[in-house]
Amino acid sequence: MKIPVNVKSDHIEALTATKKPLAALSELIWNALDSDSDKVSIRFDKNSMGGIDQIRVTDEGTGIPYKEAQNLFGSLGGSWKAQKSKTARGRALHGKSGKGRFKAFALGQMAEWNITGPGEKGTVNYSIKGSIDSLDSFDLTNPVVKNGTPTGTEVVISNLHRNFISLTSPEAPAEITYYFAAYLSEYPGITIDYNGGIIDPADARIRIDNFPLGRILLTNGKKAEVALTIIEWKEPQERALHLCDSRGISLHQVPPGIQAPGFNFTAYLKSDAIRELDKQGLLVAEDLHQDVSALIAAAKGKMREHFRTRAVENAAALLQEWKDDKVYPYEGAAKDNVEEVERQVFDVLAVSINSYLPDFEDSSKTNKRITFDLIKHAIKENPESLQKIFQDVLKLPKELQDNMAELLEKVSLSAIITSTQLIANRLDFVRSLELLLFNKDSKEELLERDQLHKVLAKETWIFGEEFHLSHNEATLNEVLEKHLKALRKEGISDEDVKLEDGSTGRLDLLLARSIPQPRAEEREYLVVELKRPSKKIDTEVLSQVKDYARAVAKDERFKDTNTRWIFWAVSNEMNDDAHRESHQRGRPPGLVYDDDKLNITVWAKTWGQIIVECKARLNFFQEKLNYEATQDTAVAYLKKTHEQFIPPSIKAIQSKKTKD
Repeated sequence: MKIPVNVKSDHIEALTATKKPLAALSELIWNALDSDSDKVSIRFDKNSMGGIDQIRVTDEGTGIPYKEAQNLFGSLGGSWKAQKSKTARGRALHGKSGKGRFKAFALGQMAEWNITGPGEKGTVNYSIKGSIDSLDSFDLTNPVVKNGTPTGTEVVISNLHRNFISLTSPEAPAEITYYFAAYLSEYPGITIDYNGGIIDPADARIRIDNFPLGRILLTNGKKAEVALTIIEWKEPQERALHLCDSRGISLHQVPPGIQAPGFNFTAYLKSDAIRELDKQGLLVAEDLHQDVSALIAAAKGKMREHFRTRAVENAAALLQEWKDDKVYPYEGAAKDNVEEVERQVFDVLAVSINSYLPDFEDSSKTNKRITFDLIKHAIKENPESLQKIFQDVLKLPKELQDNMAELLEKVSLSAIITSTQLIANRLDFVRSLELLLFNKDSKEELLERDQLHKVLAKETWIFGEEFHLSHNEATLNEVLEKHLKALRKEGISDEDVKLEDGSTGRLDLLLARSIPQPRAEEREYLVVELKRPSKKIDTEVLSQVKDYARAVAKDERFKDTNTRWIFWAVSNEMNDDAHRESHQRGRPPGLVYDDDKLNITVWAKTWGQIIVECKARLNFFQEKLNYEATQDTAVAYLKKTHEQFIPPSIKAIQSKKTKD
């Protein structure tokens, strides 16, 4: 009986093309696994010349029901799997469109499926035969009742296109392992017998690491849950990034696209979104689809991070040897987090140099010491010079130079060191601000304008990362003048802007932020009225700030500028009246005035609130840096950065520490 294939022959021929015989063979293995078989056997029958005569893939699965054979082999895209995501036993399905069976013709001219499966009167045996010369039809034999015979399928491929030495090479079992490693880890009861050897990822791998990559936004507006598995192997093999569904079934593979010297690995990017992209034929498109690119980019970022860490781990013994030989350029424990970052980068570079320069390991201690000192100095003082050192001094190969360039680019060495120091400084400043404002002696001595303002003038981030210092101790007229310049207005008047009672206003600190809006002239500004710690915020202070706010907003020079004003009154404490005014029903805590017409809000803030907000912003970085700001580090930071503005009681803390 003939089974006609309802699809154009040129499309079928495209499916039979392959550059990798093992990939084609893997499709037949996947078909066996999709039939719920716990055991799959691959055998290569040899001819008298020692070449491969036939390829046989045998499984113990459910087989194909005879009544469905004609439909399944006669249509492309009509696979029963298209309507399901799991097998009857609950295993994830690989195939969805019935294309896998045509991969048999990528290996040989003839293919025969000997099937034992369900029939009308029990278990039956029958065959389906096909030839590459007539891909538009298959031959189906009549069923023979075989009750009591186990179900299963044997695919026999003959008249091979060539000898396919790669299928029987010593490397073949390892490569098959890489194809099925994630799946076999998911379903450990499955056995794949490859020409007499059992495929076991555990025997071939060094370690396996799993990483959640979170949810990645796709072009359709949905977010895909994505994970990455990285398996490191004992023996060298071709690296690959497998694009898999969420259960680890590989649907396509691409080069990993990262530098990781010394590591033999395969990565598995897993997401149900990859299954959907595969259905649309977007995984194998010549130009990567935007969603595929986004998923691969996430995988590359995690792989780079992982292998940077692994490189440091693997280098522990080598680093210890250098320390024992006293050629390692750092002594003792890292003195701070900045040096810790420098050391981590140095370790990666030094171990890479040792790997790529064959004579380096045998060179004298003096030469190693000079090389390491040179790299250490460059990391700390001039990271950009490292590339020149690698090229002109050490004469490293181009591959390593590119690897180093990528490392320095991705790690952003100078930025990391600068940022690490910045976060440590900010943690110290928050601690020192608590000392200045809440220490019993300090808050009595602290001068509002000559000390507190001068310190905060250099630390305006404390009010929010978006604010920068515009002017310190300016008259209200200068505030207006500054804003008019920011708004690119001309014709600034020398005339003072008066408060409602006729006096000239002055603000302690002005911090301004321009918020991106649809129209460039829209702006938002924060104005901070600072009070010395001993001065509580009361209704008089709030009234003064409201006067400032109305005077600024009503000035004719701010008409039509579409400016939003936010005013804060800040001190250590509020009195009861100010506290009640800042906690009104129907308003957020702290809001004491809201003028929709003039676009003004006035808030009362305590330093306690501001410091808590700062600590919350810095908490993530503090945990990652494992840095704890102490009284000693806080006072040291104040002395280094703001020594001329430190009250005597704070200096005494440092003096006492020094004496002790």
